[in-house]
Amino acid sequence: MTVRRSITVSITPEQDDLIRSCLQSGRFASTSEVVRAALRLLDRVETATPRETQAKREQGDTARA
Repeated sequence: MTVRRSITVSITPEQDDLIRSCLQSGRFASTSEVVRAALRLLDRVETATPRETQAKREQGDTARA
């Protein structure tokens, strides 16, 4: 079982509207689910970027050969 802890964060009214929209759509059951999904996406973007950059470099090197 994953251990979870509670934190308090401040968000903008626009971010609050986005969370409420996600909840009203029925896609998420709680604010926590929305935040966890956003953090997973952020993690994927940040870890994928170096790999994508390296792949583009390698493609560029291949094109020059």
